[in-house]
Amino acid sequence: MIGSLRAPALLSVGSALAAGVVLAGSGLGRLAYAPPAPAAVDTVRVKGSTHSAEGARTRSTSVVPGYLSSWGLPPVQGRFTISDTALVFESTEGSATPLGARISLAYVDRENGRNHYLFRVDAGVIETDVPDALLELTGDSIWLHGLKPAVKVPAAPMRTAREVVTGLYADTLFLLFGRPRAPVGLIGPQGRAAGRLGEYIAGRDSLAFDPVRMTGETQFRHALAHELAHRWQATARSQLLTLWAGVPAIRDPKRYGYGDQSEHQAEAAAFAISFLQATANRHSRATVSLSLLDHYDLLVPGTRTMVRYFALHPIYRSHPLRSLLTAGPLRHALEK
Repeated sequence: MIGSLRAPALLSVGSALAAGVVLAGSGLGRLAYAPPAPAAVDTVRVKGSTHSAEGARTRSTSVVPGYLSSWGLPPVQGRFTISDTALVFESTEGSATPLGARISLAYVDRENGRNHYLFRVDAGVIETDVPDALLELTGDSIWLHGLKPAVKVPAAPMRTAREVVTGLYADTLFLLFGRPRAPVGLIGPQGRAAGRLGEYIAGRDSLAFDPVRMTGETQFRHALAHELAHRWQATARSQLLTLWAGVPAIRDPKRYGYGDQSEHQAEAAAFAISFLQATANRHSRATVSLSLLDHYDLLVPGTRTMVRYFALHPIYRSHPLRSLLTAGPLRHALEK
């Protein structure tokens, strides 16, 4: 299950279904695995905030390459532009998002011989190995005086939810994790009061969500993968025990799944699905895609293991990275 803002992802257990979101999924006879349609780009024009704070100082504009994990979702590559009035993330896809006024260093992780710095901002985590300009901002009370973080308002959330659970993406998940017996439904009053965004109810083999409180389609897709991964856990305990051997714990205490192996595994599975969908474009260079996987696994250890396991399934036989992902000891161990 997934909860609310701890690292915005998904939710927990227990409430009754308020209503059915979908009565039947699409047919599984067609190719289910497909990358998501391009999301609507949030183009936010950042206006310089004028303020008269005494002692305000001028800061030259700096650009920092890195990754943004927003609302607990998988990291997106891009760059952070820092000026006197704004910290703005621009993804490689071209969308721009202004970030909040508070920034702090969460921790430093040494991976592949390099230090990776994890910074917290409002509703997100920045990762970079070029931290100097961001380190200068930590504890700065003057910078970004009065700037508000961007708030995404989902458009027609119920319609989006129905489209996702009846589309090719859901078909992919059903092939991997199985299809619940009951229709997908809505989180009931008890679940909403507990701050849940989604849950898998094993006793009824059903899923429930609260799409109105989600930030948009990306979070709903992530929630669907996470909750279906809980269904998989219930039916593949010995398999998961083998897969999970040697996977380190999540280091970030504010990321969903910290200190809870069941939620950690579900997050790793959802991150893995996101990676396989995001790298389905054959025009992407393999080295760039595999580097992205390193950043996924840095935030949620076990993602790489899950990616390699899922890539063995027939649904991903045409994935451009399949031969690279399934080579080596892991494939032999899983196929015994």
